[in-house]
Amino acid sequence: MAHRWSTACLALLVPLAIRSVPGGDAGSATHSAPPAKLHAGKSAGLSSDAATRTAEPLPPLGVQVETTALQKNARGGIAELRLTVTAGVAIDNAVLSAKAPARVVFADGSDEKRWDVNLATGGTVSVPVEVIVPEDGRYSIAVEVSGLAHGRTIRRAASHKLLIGVKEHKGKVKDGATEYPAAEAKPAPAEGA
Repeated sequence: MAHRWSTACLALLVPLAIRSVPGGDAGSATHSAPPAKLHAGKSAGLSSDAATRTAEPLPPLGVQVETTALQKNARGGIAELRLTVTAGVAIDNAVLSAKAPARVVFADGSDEKRWDVNLATGGTVSVPVEVIVPEDGRYSIAVEVSGLAHGRTIRRAASHKLLIGVKEHKGKVKDGATEYPAAEAKPAPAEGA
């Protein structure tokens, strides 16, 4: 009985859902919304024909950092990074900044860089940058973009893990969760001993 009821409801709701989606009906107006991700309702027992569409919102401003090349030297190396800023809305006075950790410098010798980026009409801007690392190790490059959207200050930041001559410690998977070992601190010598 319950199965017939859910099938009957589904048969009534699917045509309504199709008509409410842009391009779902020949007489509907076109919308400029980004394409929605498709989520199949397999857990609810629905077939892939009766999938539902949901739109996942994107932030109006984003920043990403990726390593595009790495030149490993005997000690340390030179890493080429690409800083990518994506704006879904117009951003005025946009400034991209990057800060290197101690002993790490950019190609011009500074430890902090700033770029004025043109996001007045939104879109994507990529900035290539080189980082010189004197020793092997794990480093974190901090990147931030800020500007004005509709008269309000908006900021986004990212931290990029840069590994030079070392491997990342991966935790082991146990019961579907990743376990990482706790930080081990060496005990301090006892006073008066």
